[in-house]
Amino acid sequence: MGSNCGKRNKSWNIEVGEIKQLKGEAYNFAELRQSKRTTKANPDGENSSWWFDNGKKFLDSWIEWRKNSGWTIWTTPTGEPGIELVMEIEVGGISFKGAIDRIFVTPDGELVILDLKTGARTPTTELQLQVYACMMERAYGIRPSWGCYWMARTGSTSAPVNLNKFTLSKLDEMVALFQKAREQNLYLPNFDGCKMCSLTEYCYWVDGGKHLPLGELEIHNVK
Repeated sequence: MGSNCGKRNKSWNIEVGEIKQLKGEAYNFAELRQSKRTTKANPDGENSSWWFDNGKKFLDSWIEWRKNSGWTIWTTPTGEPGIELVMEIEVGGISFKGAIDRIFVTPDGELVILDLKTGARTPTTELQLQVYACMMERAYGIRPSWGCYWMARTGSTSAPVNLNKFTLSKLDEMVALFQKAREQNLYLPNFDGCKMCSLTEYCYWVDGGKHLPLGELEIHNVK
């Protein structure tokens, strides 16, 4: 236990050191906060103190899960380990870049995409995992069969989902439509995502205090 604790603290301190190097030694860690939601047990919300305590517990859970899973890290055909694997491909006519947290091989030889989550809620959509599978297919000609989320607060994975539901052609079309909307400055509001958005104060649709004028849209043939 003492050895594991020492390794954990070493890993934690390395991460803290990287943040200081990136942000500067004067960076105020008290500003670290994922959620302002308060509870009786946690009246200050998920502030830096909460993360310095629970973050190490999450790391312990990850180490324990990895040890017991039997899964091994996949290696790309070019020799890169499937750890925070960055890929840049062309999708829908534009350059598309993304990073996959982990790609594993199960004892049965199945490829699994795993995305690490520290939030309280398990994602209800599998789109992120499906897009990652498409990226791997285009980059390497290899498509993983399964994907899941590893939830730090439970120390376990979500139910695996089949990654054959979303094709490359669908991804190309979706990104091309997004690009067309961006070029024409057409952004439809997604009110279900407001709680996760950090730009609501600039948003016209929710009457953000710093929002810019929407501008007038010329709508033709509307009956």
